[in-house]
Amino acid sequence: MALGDLTIIGDMTRTLGDLLTGLDVTFLSPAALDSASNDSFKRVNLYLYQVLENPHAKNQRWITGADGRQQYPPLALNLYYLLTPYASDPLSAHDVLSSAMKALYEKSIISGADLRDSLRLSVEQLSVVLCPLGLEDLTRIWNALQKPYRLSVAYEARVVLVESDLRVAPARVMVKKDVYQQS
Repeated sequence: MALGDLTIIGDMTRTLGDLLTGLDVTFLSPAALDSASNDSFKRVNLYLYQVLENPHAKNQRWITGADGRQQYPPLALNLYYLLTPYASDPLSAHDVLSSAMKALYEKSIISGADLRDSLRLSVEQLSVVLCPLGLEDLTRIWNALQKPYRLSVAYEARVVLVESDLRVAPARVMVKKDVYQQS
């Protein structure tokens, strides 16, 4: 499996879901979830709502392989998730939220066996950070989903690397040409 395995974003989402042990985790859009039910239930929804290029990893140097070929540096991404608790009553939803936030806080640095295969091959560790979104930003997200606002928090997972397939064999200089003149 290569560094740039195309399932890497999905593997990051699955990795976060694995960290939320003991909770019923869904990955659907919050717009698709229905909380109206007569049954007793507790679940947490983890929704990937934005993917951005990591600004600190831009403009990296090309990677030179053992054969002398150069490879374009990997695309470094930050993934943004909306974590929303769903339960049959508000207090149970608060319990679900605190349990999920505790799990992500305790595993804010994900490494080793906690990473899915494609992630383990691309990075040594990933960071999961609570994003301090204000009520206005959260309301914008919920308005974009065309759903009424629900209690939710945002998390940022960084840095997920997607390998480039662009490889170039450097060409040797065959002719020297002087283009400088004395003025």
